[in-house]
Amino acid sequence: MLRPCPAWCSLNKHFADDTVIDADDGFHHYGPEIAVPTSDRMFTTGPESVVKVILKAWDRPLDADPEPARIELQLATIEENTDSYVDFTPDEARAVSAALLKLADTAERTHEVRKRMDAMHQPGKPEG
Repeated sequence: MLRPCPAWCSLNKHFADDTVIDADDGFHHYGPEIAVPTSDRMFTTGPESVVKVILKAWDRPLDADPEPARIELQLATIEENTDSYVDFTPDEARAVSAALLKLADTAERTHEVRKRMDAMHQPGKPEG
């Protein structure tokens, strides 16, 4: 007997009547993809680049301990997935999220400072 899919698994084909699953092998569970659009493109004439975030887990044979779910972060396009990805444990995903938030705050502050400095140095505007 195989373990049931987690509630978040969107691959209902695991247990279709015509699918044979070997209990000694195991299989993947995948949750829905969350695609975050970016302002970048891989190629100037290509499709929009996105970062896809996917919850997934590998279900091992029943006699093995279950593995924790992982978070896949993938660099892709709106048209297709790629092989350019990394998997994170929940703790690693939190650490990456914290680093992204910290750098986003720094980038935002830097942009605001530059805008103020540019405005102060406009031609015809007295410095001071």
